[in-house]
Amino acid sequence: MSPTTTTTPTPAAPYAVVALCTLVAVLAYPALRLILKMLGQIASLPGGGKRVVGGGYGGAAGEYTVSEVAKHDTKDDLWVVIKGKVYDLTEYADEHPGGVAAITKHAGGDATAGFFGPQHPSRVHDMVDEYKIGVIVDEGKAA
Repeated sequence: MSPTTTTTPTPAAPYAVVALCTLVAVLAYPALRLILKMLGQIASLPGGGKRVVGGGYGGAAGEYTVSEVAKHDTKDDLWVVIKGKVYDLTEYADEHPGGVAAITKHAGGDATAGFFGPQHPSRVHDMVDEYKIGVIVDEGKAA
């Protein structure tokens, strides 16, 4: 009789497990950020917690003059005007796919022309309302 050889199954290599965990973490991070942002928006409803962006989803109804908006012209305090509406894009600046320099180019001023350029996909037009904080009014009319 010939001796039988038995082979033991080789356990999955540890690097495969690490790679799988890394992949799951990378894919889960954007989803987790979205969920947390949505929960923050829910908390901004009347009776909820602190407001995260603007006045909650859909923005606030504040009134600002052009000169008030002009004071918010840095990456750390970034307001823009798009078609007469005022948006606080401060927390979005670092996430802007075109880079911080592209979004700060119009900080404190009218970004309408840049916003409606060919570089922006149509979904951006829906997303921006989240950052709306008010509208432009004539000097002397702001509250």
